[in-house]
Amino acid sequence: MNLLFRLKQNEEGFNDIEETKDFFKNILPTRDNNYFYNVKKLKQVCADDTIYFAYAGYIVAEATFTGDRIENFERDKKYNFGHQLINIKIVQSSDKLDFKILSSRTTYLSTEEKIDAVKKALSLSLDIYPDEVESSLSEGTKTKVFVNRFERNPKARQSCLEHYGYNCQVCQFNFEKTYGKIGKDSIHVHHIIPISKIRKNYTINPIKDLLPVCPNCHLILHKKNAPTVEELKAQLDQLQGY
Repeated sequence: MNLLFRLKQNEEGFNDIEETKDFFKNILPTRDNNYFYNVKKLKQVCADDTIYFAYAGYIVAEATFTGDRIENFERDKKYNFGHQLINIKIVQSSDKLDFKILSSRTTYLSTEEKIDAVKKALSLSLDIYPDEVESSLSEGTKTKVFVNRFERNPKARQSCLEHYGYNCQVCQFNFEKTYGKIGKDSIHVHHIIPISKIRKNYTINPIKDLLPVCPNCHLILHKKNAPTVEELKAQLDQLQGY
């Protein structure tokens, strides 16, 4: 059974969200053979279940549980029980979970309400973004797939949206105007030079490097031999007779 684990705030290694993400990204994978230690056994999770980690109401990381548990009473009593994790990923969620979902330290996702709350938080992750990449399958064939989890800078995204607003900068689609309240503040943010091509850390200029675009235009902008934003906008204008 998948689980949502609420991390205790203001402890060493977990003083804020960024420090917590650093723990899952850089520290945990380099020590203890990927065992995440806490105060008790997570008894209801099984091999291949997903454990989501929340800090200050936001999902910050997720991982797959291998099914391997160990006990180590030589550690601090708060961290006696280890659960081995794989596929550790950072989540840049912009949706704060309701307290009733986080009412206990370990929340098993056993009801539709809890599952839907987590799905919503994940669907609003700031790193959801379609990049097309080549992927080798186990049979040896290759296919193009969409991957959604490049690390993103939420402050850069917000600065971009504060400057441009929530209209698609190609076709002017606006989620809130079309879908009402449920569409408020929904939009993809397009990296003009994809991080998948840069493959290194760089300082983002939110105005020059990022643009709000709808999912349809975003998909076209990541096609092979895709047009630039300006070319796609001109093409749409021509098709619509402007």
